[in-house]
Amino acid sequence: MNGQFETLVLRRKFFFTIANDSKEYERDVIPTENFLEELGKRRMDVFTFLERKWCCPIPNPSKSWIRANDNIALLKVTSYDEWWRSIGKKTRNMIRKAEKSGIRTDTAEPNEKLAEGIWKIYNETPIRQERAFPHYGVSLETVKKSVPSSQNSTYIAAYFQDELAGFIQLVHGDNITIISQILSLQKHWDKAVNNALVAKAVETCADKGIKWLMYGRMGNHPTLDNFKKSNGCIQFPLTRYYIILSRKGKIAAKFGLHREIKDVLPQSVKYPLIPIYNWIGRTKMKIRLDLKRRKMV
Repeated sequence: MNGQFETLVLRRKFFFTIANDSKEYERDVIPTENFLEELGKRRMDVFTFLERKWCCPIPNPSKSWIRANDNIALLKVTSYDEWWRSIGKKTRNMIRKAEKSGIRTDTAEPNEKLAEGIWKIYNETPIRQERAFPHYGVSLETVKKSVPSSQNSTYIAAYFQDELAGFIQLVHGDNITIISQILSLQKHWDKAVNNALVAKAVETCADKGIKWLMYGRMGNHPTLDNFKKSNGCIQFPLTRYYIILSRKGKIAAKFGLHREIKDVLPQSVKYPLIPIYNWIGRTKMKIRLDLKRRKMV
């Protein structure tokens, strides 16, 4: 049980605390009575977790658990050739374009050279996909510490000449491999770097016998959703469970506060609000950078 608490993430929402396991996509999370009792002792009000239906559906979920719809972008990998035939002509042409433009992809060792390349990508621009980029301004030392050397993680790099043009970090879990990050230099976006990276990720999974490749969720970024679909991902429905642990948790659930606002809003309402959300994020980033420059003067 101690291992479960090592990966527990706590969030304070309004007047209550909600907890989840940060590894919930990578392994099955089935809360035991002892675990829930310990959460109560630690003053947690709500515990939430996913049912990994693609591989390990829960046979008899408790009727007391509150259910909500969730999803992931999921790709079932059989072979690279079958994936290649399943994607559209436009996507295949983008992958060919990357190769003709001089982009080459390969697995990369998680060393200082890779960290330096990732650091340059992080600090190329404060705005990505019309949103404030959270990694902008991070130090090289921080990036070096965040690049793990582990059997549970694989890096795929895209190179243009001798420069790191982009990378994917794959995190390997139980019956799933997750695209944790996929980023490329904006100055090389005309070379379809990200398409080449996804293709190499699929090839790597096929070679390793990995059946399921996950690429985040769908429904919060229309452009990124289209990219995922064009590369063979489907929106795979999941069930998210919420377990109430306290009186505060009951009140929160009664008013629907246990769920994220973005997950409650219908697409017809959420999508028109995304440009406003992005503008707020960009404005905050610009103000922060302006204040930082003034302090340096």
